[in-house]
Amino acid sequence: MAATVVSPPEPGSEHEAQAGPLDVATGPRELNGSAADAEPPAIKTEPTSDADDDAEKDQINVKKGPTMCGVCETTVSKYKCPRCYLPYCSVACNKIHQANHPPDTKPKPEPAQAPERAPAASLPAKPSAPSNPFSALDNSDKLTWLFRKYPDLPQQLLDIHAETQPPPEDPSKHIPASLMQGVAPPRRNNWTRDQGIKKGKAALRKARQLPGKEGEGVREYCTLIRMLLNEEEADDGGATATLQRQFAQQDADIIRQLMEEEKGRR
Repeated sequence: MAATVVSPPEPGSEHEAQAGPLDVATGPRELNGSAADAEPPAIKTEPTSDADDDAEKDQINVKKGPTMCGVCETTVSKYKCPRCYLPYCSVACNKIHQANHPPDTKPKPEPAQAPERAPAASLPAKPSAPSNPFSALDNSDKLTWLFRKYPDLPQQLLDIHAETQPPPEDPSKHIPASLMQGVAPPRRNNWTRDQGIKKGKAALRKARQLPGKEGEGVREYCTLIRMLLNEEEADDGGATATLQRQFAQQDADIIRQLMEEEKGRR
């Protein structure tokens, strides 16, 4: 079968005049299929490298210039102040800056907290003076009241007690220890305990006979001592312990003997 050859229309013919742009555009589509079935051409994308990104950033960012001296503001800085970090370029600028440098603010010291006060403990009893044999009586409520009523009574009792003691030595008659080797110590003016008690009784009798509050205070004191001694005889337990705390044993014996002698005279 012989192929049919289609010849293009002659220029200026009627068939060429009827063909328009639409026929030219749609001609290939009729050969390859409809326009809906045609796939759009693929767009090729090339990946960008890190160097390109850095180049773009460099173009965006403005290059930062060198730090200038904060003092003269004309020279590039080389150093920084260790306190305020101000840049400077030379020793001369540093001296100018140090002269005008603001003083460092020192932190205010925190006020010291006051120590917490410990709870007030009961005060211990005032120790008795060794030179005052009657000071132990201060712990007795009755005697405290009696001494408050008669302020001169403690001194009167001390004077009575002093009469029962041996006389003090005369410092001018003291013999050095180097000369006392092999020699018996001298007696204190032949003083004996009986002599001391005798002198104490005389002093007590004289004090009881004093007029006014002086004699009255001594008499009330003797009455109180007699009452304490009677309590000792009635209850040998608690009263004895109380008296032992109030008196030195030697002084208690002296007072008791003085009171018995005074009681026997009546």
